[in-house]
Amino acid sequence: MTVSVVIPAFEAEATVGAAISSALWQTYRDFEVVVVEDGSRDATGSIAGSFPEPVRVVRQENAGVAAARNRGVAEAQGELIAFCDADDVLLPQHLEALVAVHERRGGIVTSNCYWLFPGGIHPARTRYKGRFPAPERQRHAILEQNFVSTMSLFPKGLVDEIGSFDTELRVAEDWDFWLRAIYAGHRVALQPRPLALYRWGSSGLAADSARMDEHADAVLRKAAARDDLTRDERAYVKRRLAGPGPAELGRQGDEALRAGRYREAARRYREAAALCPSEPALLRKARVLRLAPQLVGPLVRSRQLRIEQAVGFEEGHVR
Repeated sequence: MTVSVVIPAFEAEATVGAAISSALWQTYRDFEVVVVEDGSRDATGSIAGSFPEPVRVVRQENAGVAAARNRGVAEAQGELIAFCDADDVLLPQHLEALVAVHERRGGIVTSNCYWLFPGGIHPARTRYKGRFPAPERQRHAILEQNFVSTMSLFPKGLVDEIGSFDTELRVAEDWDFWLRAIYAGHRVALQPRPLALYRWGSSGLAADSARMDEHADAVLRKAAARDDLTRDERAYVKRRLAGPGPAELGRQGDEALRAGRYREAARRYREAAALCPSEPALLRKARVLRLAPQLVGPLVRSRQLRIEQAVGFEEGHVR
């Protein structure tokens, strides 16, 4: 099956060449690369246009990442779609591993990856560690958080079935898309090997925590308007919208941990884990600090700071 690797790109001249090159290095050879140049004012378009086939560049006026994803899917000629954002990197076996899981399990397949920080990667910092939501838990888990990586593979026909990415959402558009897919009956399988690099830095959309929180609320408000939520699901969404979400609570826990406020850190992690039991990192921190935060906290803090310093990331939300 042909895979269309869709790369939405906006003012990404520093990274888009690496993203495209990484797609071309794939061991799975039945693919094309569709770069959607979303009205950049820098050299993004000329860099992307310098690559030969199977790279195609589609240009449009700036309309945001959701519109760029939609345009890429519309232009794609493959039966399967795989996203790679313009600041991410795919390792050579990424597509081969995703397609292999898809052939066994069908549906949507999401990829594990390393977080790519300014100082590089660390083996302890991967997107998925520990449990992945079981099929019967995925309806509730997708309300808790977006547990599906951007770097996923799915049949192109899924967009015809559930609709395109919501262009009203400037970020978190993928969370809304996966939520609609799961509530339409589709399930997500994990490719557990970290075969991609997800860049986490100050310039990306994901780095704007307040904006992410705002759009997470927008996703949940859309979910609240659905008529197919169970009573428990509706109660959960109402609870989430009434206060800070697990991502915000987790960041508060990280901040308290760095500052040596161990009881506060334990409380924030406990609150975050109660809202998001599908996130293993939150559960681990909540459990470790639960009984003796003043005793265990310094050890947890020392380990976290050591890893953050090693990858050149000294503040912010790191799991």
